[in-house]
Amino acid sequence: MAEILGILLTTSPESADVHTVIQLTRAARAQGRGVRIFVMCDGAYNLDTDEFRKLALEGAEIAACSQNASERGVEEVEDIPNLTWGSQYDFAQITAECDRVISFT
Repeated sequence: MAEILGILLTTSPESADVHTVIQLTRAARAQGRGVRIFVMCDGAYNLDTDEFRKLALEGAEIAACSQNASERGVEEVEDIPNLTWGSQYDFAQITAECDRVISFT
């Protein structure tokens, strides 16, 4: 079974962390690894970007804290396959199921 990389992202699209997450996700997917990204806090703003839509189309699974997204007005995100609206419980599941988890805060 392929390894799964978990990523926590809490920073907005302007952050250098986002570029790192995008490149890391693409590198992991190119090696056949699964990638599960959880966005919360200002990381929810990334759901409105083309880059995150592309990551989902490339096979990354993305989960978002619905409370944090709602607080930031990010509610009606379309065209992102594999997007799950959730909570900290979903992040806990990601940490339990992934082989490695990296945090960008």
